[in-house]
This record gives sequence, structure tokens and C-alpha cells, in this order.
Amino acid sequence: MVDTQLRQLMEQGYVSTALRCSREPYGVPVPDAHGGIPAIIQEMFLYSRPGVIEVLPALPSSLVRGSINGMLVRTFARIDRLAWDMDPRIVELTVISFRKQVVALIARSGIEAINAPAGILAAPFKAGTANCDLHLPEGKPVTIQLKLGSHNPNQWVDTALSA
Repeated sequence: MVDTQLRQLMEQGYVSTALRCSREPYGVPVPDAHGGIPAIIQEMFLYSRPGVIEVLPALPSSLVRGSINGMLVRTFARIDRLAWDMDPRIVELTVISFRKQVVALIARSGIEAINAPAGILAAPFKAGTANCDLHLPEGKPVTIQLKLGSHNPNQWVDTALSA
């Protein structure tokens, strides 16, 4: 749904060729729209709130592989790099926490396998679960590799539309 909505904004003139945004098609650029579209795009790739980091919550199917660097998240951390390849369902995430903390890492499609440095996983990992807790040290980069499951996180949409 995010992919469709963003494409409509671009195709119907709300975003110029210079990536300036307006409230009306082909209208005068306005600052509030300039911040809104980048925020939407960022949250397609990574959602956060205090104590939670969720990877790829609304990844459009057209973005099979890619990466994004340098995102600040709402859990006192920075994502130095988030890279994904959905053909093998692999995600790599490098996090630097601004304080020592425990963070829940979530992947809606489920996590089949996780590779993290020693001492980062808070508990033994159970394949197929959608989340795990991470012990993040202060100021040190931590790189985590995930093998995502094949669960369709938007299955409820198909169910609702068929009813």
C-alpha cells in the first residue's frame, strides 16, 4: 500500500523532479510536506519507538534489494546501515546505541535465523519467532544478520478484502 501511495504522489504532481513537495498537484512547495515523505520512506524500512526496532515493516515488493545508511531511531540509537536482499530473505543491520540498553528487534515475517556477536542476544533464539531481545552496549557498533521467515505480514489485508 505504501508503494502505491508514494507512486501516486509522484505521478500526480505532489513531488517535483527536484523532490520538492506540495499540498496540491504541481503547486507551490511547502516545508511540512518536505519532512513528511522522507519520514514515510524511512518508516517503510525501519520503525522504532523506545525499546523497539522493527526492520522492513512496510517494504514494497518492488524493492527486492537495497540499503539505507545513517538513520536515527527513537530508542537512543543510530542505524549505521540497513541492507536487505529479499530473494534469499537476508537482512543486515548495524546499530550503535547511545546508551547501554535492551531493545526488542522485530521482523513481522518472522526470523528463521540470527547471527549476532557474543553477548548481544538476551536469550537463546527460537527460530520462527518475530522478535528477540538484544543487549546493546553503549557507543559500539553491533552488526546483526537475519534470515527472515516467509510469513506474509499483510495476510490480514487479504482476509479482510475477501470477507
